[in-house]
Amino acid sequence: MISAAAIHQLLNNEAQAQNQIQTQARGVPCSNKTTGISIQSLPPTIDEDDPFLAYPPEKWVASMIGNTGLLYRFTDDIVYKSNVTPREVDLMEAAGSLTMRPLSRVLYRGSDSTRSKTDTKGVLMEAGKRFNAHRIPKGERQLVVLQMFLLVEKLHKRGIIHGNIKGSNFLWSQDGRLKIVDFSSGRFIEENHDRWNKAFVSHTYLTPERMACRQQGHLPAPTVFDDYYALAIALWSMYSGKVPHNGQFNQPHIQRADLMEADDEMIRGWIRKVFRMAGCKINAPYRTSDPNPQPQRGSQPHQQAQRHSLDQQESENQRRSPQQQQEERRHWGRDVWLFLY
Repeated sequence: MISAAAIHQLLNNEAQAQNQIQTQARGVPCSNKTTGISIQSLPPTIDEDDPFLAYPPEKWVASMIGNTGLLYRFTDDIVYKSNVTPREVDLMEAAGSLTMRPLSRVLYRGSDSTRSKTDTKGVLMEAGKRFNAHRIPKGERQLVVLQMFLLVEKLHKRGIIHGNIKGSNFLWSQDGRLKIVDFSSGRFIEENHDRWNKAFVSHTYLTPERMACRQQGHLPAPTVFDDYYALAIALWSMYSGKVPHNGQFNQPHIQRADLMEADDEMIRGWIRKVFRMAGCKINAPYRTSDPNPQPQRGSQPHQQAQRHSLDQQESENQRRSPQQQQEERRHWGRDVWLFLY
């Protein structure tokens, strides 16, 4: 269990890191000897035909962020993301220190009459390091989970819904802090849902309700709860070591055996709570009215007791009306990471 001291230390480290960033911004800029490019020397906008953007060649493709754009590495601390909309950069700027900082917008300068000459085509941004949840040592997972919760919570406090949370959309900054990236599916909380850009969304992380809408040809704009539902699946992936597949968690009925693959009882309990709030039913391979079920052959008594307890909790949930479930969802607290205790 994460101690209060650990939370305090994490928040203190974050405050110190912010001070360090501000100090560095006032100091000597760091440049790359090959290109002569520095973060501080970049202008707010760059035309796409600027010779500077001849870097890097195709072989310098670094990776993907989400499913919307390739990343090209310019220097050790600058990358270029292609296929970016002005809206995505707006969300990145609003996210501030929670994401990899956008440094310069790359503007479209083509002959296509359907596009404005001031449209954003790409963005130069801070480089990060890959976040591989499956390789995090067990002893460090809870602190990383806390950082993930804090990122999502702070994003919502800034009025932003990410819309496509999953493990691959987290990165480590150069100074070792966790960041969240890829706002191509995001939106501002207060804006009209009709303004949401129906970009690519990872379907395996959708709530059953949104998945059903998608199958009917209309995917509604994401909500704050949708971010937490996707985060629950991302945590399941971290603690199970597996990648979720279509139909596993985006359908109304979830297999208890799948849920139990998350090997931490506290995390598993929070995941189950989120699934329950989404109206999901967790199915078991058996149902029994016996309050003291006998262990099945090959299963440990404590495992059998855990399964029976989970079945009882789900049975109680199934007796609650949809209106009661919806009311509980409305009271979903912003300090959701406290459920880890």
